[in-house]
Amino acid sequence: MSGIVPSAHALYSDASAPGPVLQRHHVPLLTHALGCYSSGEPFWSRVDSVQAYSPGLYLALDAKHRILWLGKACGAQGVTGRIRMHLAEPWKRKAFHWIWVAPAYDQIPGPALKAAEGWAAEALDLRTQMPHRTWPSSAGWLPLVGRQQVA
Repeated sequence: MSGIVPSAHALYSDASAPGPVLQRHHVPLLTHALGCYSSGEPFWSRVDSVQAYSPGLYLALDAKHRILWLGKACGAQGVTGRIRMHLAEPWKRKAFHWIWVAPAYDQIPGPALKAAEGWAAEALDLRTQMPHRTWPSSAGWLPLVGRQQVA
């Protein structure tokens, strides 16, 4: 006998294994990560009905509210467009159930958005809890997101 027992994570490969369960205190960290570029309060949606056409950060959760993905989005379709791209992958289509979105102003520079994603990964402890994933560096985060926002 091999000693390998089928797990509850059969849907996930090692590269897509779920992270921690999202807790209420985690959500404001997404807004904080965006700093002066945050354009509103975070909100959640079912994956098939997310309407977030601005740039921003997002968390994709499975049906048990475990974090599967932390990402950033920009461009004409914003977070909605990025989620649609994710859903082209069969495992994500099966696994992603909920999306938390932290919207950002359209003027957010790419380096600031990348640093915000890196800071959020650290604040959520995802680098430790999801070592199979990588995120951008948070180096220079505060100077990048702490500048005065131009409306």
